[in-house]
Amino acid sequence: MRKFIIGFCAILLMTVTSINANAKDYKIAVTDIQGMDALISEWGPFIDALSDVTGDSFEFFDVANQTATAEAMRSNRVDFAITGPAEYVAISKLTDGKAMIGLARPDYYCGIVVKNSSGYTKVTDLKGTTVSFAGPGSTSGHFCPMQVLMDHGVDPMSDIKVIHTKKSLQHAGLVRDDTQAIGVKVSSWIKYDRSKEPNGNGDYKVLARSGDLPYDMLMANGTISDSEIARIKAAIVENEEVLIAAILAGINDEGEMANDKYEGTRLLEVDDSDYDVVRNMYRTAGLPEFDIMD
Repeated sequence: MRKFIIGFCAILLMTVTSINANAKDYKIAVTDIQGMDALISEWGPFIDALSDVTGDSFEFFDVANQTATAEAMRSNRVDFAITGPAEYVAISKLTDGKAMIGLARPDYYCGIVVKNSSGYTKVTDLKGTTVSFAGPGSTSGHFCPMQVLMDHGVDPMSDIKVIHTKKSLQHAGLVRDDTQAIGVKVSSWIKYDRSKEPNGNGDYKVLARSGDLPYDMLMANGTISDSEIARIKAAIVENEEVLIAAILAGINDEGEMANDKYEGTRLLEVDDSDYDVVRNMYRTAGLPEFDIMD
């Protein structure tokens, strides 16, 4: 029995050693978070959990934006990135990045919001008006609502006056009649503070909305082998509950949940073609270089 135990332990030690020998060190970026302290606070629990379930080491690489992420990938300083749909399309175009795992967000769609008192009943009524969008590059606040306009007969590049502003200021501009409509992620707009408005959301309506948007994404550098990607994807899918809990454990600088937008999320395998709809949005917004047709 003693010889059996010694032999079993030896085999176990060899297995563990083999696993550790195959472990790799990776750098990972998050495109919408700047600063190492914020990265660690908001995404540190997820990165720790990802390292645990894969047996690899994942360390943060701080980037300023999607352009910096693309440059870091092209120079092989970043192996993986957590991005939004529009960022994924741009980065993959510039780097041959690979789709991996989608972070499915409930109620992730956009819409065009107007005042009830405006008298607008259809999207084409907005021709010749001023419409506010979130900062350039936002999937749900820029590209998506522009596509909604186009789908309903309004060319955002010629039929309206476009202004971009912070998401937090869009509704105030609509209240003051600085703009006649706003393009927003509807679920976020619903949460705006209406305490000073007597009728709250009752004074507004969603004139048109999109279908659900493609997911946020964990993407890989094009230099990462298919076998590595398959191994990491399998570990993520197998440990989905643990990793989602880790995502939701992130804390922002105000001590609040940093990633509450992912409540109810799933971690699902995605394909690059799932993002063709976003590529079409780029063309609509006057950026055809990122369209699938080019």
